[in-house]
Amino acid sequence: MEKVNAINLTKPEPFLVTWDIGRRCNFDCSYCESTRHNTYSPPTDYNQLIKTFEFIKEYVSVYDFKEVNINFTGGEPTVNPRFWDLISYIKTNSNFGVGITTNGTWHPKHTDFILKNCNGVTVSWHTEADEKLRERAIQNAIALHNAGLWVSVNVMLHTDYWDIAVDAYNRLKSAGVNAVPTPLGDGVKERTDWFEDSEGVLRRTGHQYTPEQYAWYWNTQGIAKETSDAVLAGSSLGRGCCGGRCLVGKTDTWKSVSIVDNHFKDWFCKVNYYFLHIEEHTGNVYHHQTCQAKFTGRGPIGTLDNTDAILSMVKNYLKNPQPIVCPNERCGCGVCVPKAKEYSDYLLLT
Repeated sequence: MEKVNAINLTKPEPFLVTWDIGRRCNFDCSYCESTRHNTYSPPTDYNQLIKTFEFIKEYVSVYDFKEVNINFTGGEPTVNPRFWDLISYIKTNSNFGVGITTNGTWHPKHTDFILKNCNGVTVSWHTEADEKLRERAIQNAIALHNAGLWVSVNVMLHTDYWDIAVDAYNRLKSAGVNAVPTPLGDGVKERTDWFEDSEGVLRRTGHQYTPEQYAWYWNTQGIAKETSDAVLAGSSLGRGCCGGRCLVGKTDTWKSVSIVDNHFKDWFCKVNYYFLHIEEHTGNVYHHQTCQAKFTGRGPIGTLDNTDAILSMVKNYLKNPQPIVCPNERCGCGVCVPKAKEYSDYLLLT
């Protein structure tokens, strides 16, 4: 795990809209809280999804982003019966790229559609799923890879199903698929044991890893780590870019990095130039899904029922842009956003 003073990208990346189109999921993983999914919500209305898409087009036009990708998340986006119609509408009415973050269990009949309309797919592979669905996700990922589409599989390292996760990782790697072993840990020590979430459901979002599991994880990264008597939480293992972005970090000089120490509190961050996150189930709009950093503190930058206010805020910001200052103790999925501890380094970022 590298300790750096700044992070940058080695090549330009498109502006990425992560669009959570609903809470409904066909899984109920114990490490995913009810605020992130449920098994009963109705699918978001198609007309509402089209309205949100029109807002996205306006937002990116204000920033004048030249290349834009929309990545669908959930819940599980593919369980919405109008999901495939929405992708067709986007491809007809924009030049945006389309990607999906999914548990990989779409019916194989949709695979050809994905190949024709999507730039890439990120699969989150879950050990708690039914065995048949776990196998379908592996076969769907291999089919996309063999057809030449970019696909990455984040294999969730569940401590109670460790051998199942390792077997899936090895199978995917043997098939040539980009498989990423992904520790489970939200950085909250109190949640390494079972707790009741906001809906009273028992969850365990932070997993503790044995020394042997810890050593296996680092070995997959090509880094030798000695085992110890310590039992290590996923939050202590650092973070890489699950989307496969190539990063450089600055110590005394700039060099390539993969897994970095992701404690960036008070750093200057360019998250608003790289991400927009939309939650249909709450109507909230954020710069980023997990960090929720904004120009002052953290939280939504507005709501879908008043998108004019968001557009007005962005226009005013661009008249006198100032960096976002990270309000969080620990960074999750935003580690691959250019950021710097010192303002002088921030000015040099992509």
